[in-house]
Amino acid sequence: MRGLLMLLVVALLAACTSMQELLARRQPPELGFRYGDVLFEDGFETGAEWRAYNSSADLYLGVRAGAFRIEFSGRQYVWSQRAGQHRNVVIEADSRQVSEFDHNAYGLACRLDPANSGRGYFFLISGDGHASIRWSNGRSLEPIVAAAPPAHIRQGQTGNRLRVLCIDDYLALWVNGRFVADARDGRSGQGEVGLVGVMNYAGARLAVEFDDISVWRAALDLRES
Repeated sequence: MRGLLMLLVVALLAACTSMQELLARRQPPELGFRYGDVLFEDGFETGAEWRAYNSSADLYLGVRAGAFRIEFSGRQYVWSQRAGQHRNVVIEADSRQVSEFDHNAYGLACRLDPANSGRGYFFLISGDGHASIRWSNGRSLEPIVAAAPPAHIRQGQTGNRLRVLCIDDYLALWVNGRFVADARDGRSGQGEVGLVGVMNYAGARLAVEFDDISVWRAALDLRES
C-alpha cells in the first residue's frame, strides 16, 4: 500500500515576500478563462476513484463522514489523486482544516504523474492565512509563486472554497471567489487531479477535509474572470 503514496520532507513553506510582490498580487489575473464540459463531480459518498491509505495513527487518506480526509503527523507532504489524465481544467472544491496547529499547508493539485511519483502542480493555502503555487518534482516543493498572506483566506479550523486553473502553461489560484495569484510554467502538460496536505514541523499533526469537488474542461479567454 505504501507504493500508492510517497511521504516527502519539505522546505519551509512560508517565504518572506516584499511589499512590491504583495501589491503585485492584488492585480487582476493575467488571463481570463471559459468553463467547458464537466469532467467529473464528487461529493465523496464513497471516494472509490481516489487513492486511499490507512496506517492507523501514521497516515489516513480516505472518505470519512462524507468528505475526503487527509490526516498525518510530521515533516512531510502527502496527496491522493484520482485516476484519469486531464490537460486544461478548472478545479473547484471546498476545504476545511480540522486540526488545531495552523502552520501547515493544504489544497489542490493538477497534472500529477499517473505513476504517483508526486510530480505536478500544487496550489496551497495554510491555516495561518498564506497561499502559494508550487511545483513538486517528486522530492521537494519548489515555489512558483512564493507564499504570501491574502487577507480573504479564512484561518484556523474553518472552511475555504478553492478554485484552480491549469490551462496550457497558465496556472492560477482563487480562494473564496477572489483571485490570489497566477504564473506561467510548462513543466507538465497533463496529468491527474489531486488533494494535498503539507506539514513542515516534526511532531505536529494536520487533518484537513475536502468536499464537493468539480472539474471542468477549460480554455483561455481574453476577458478577465
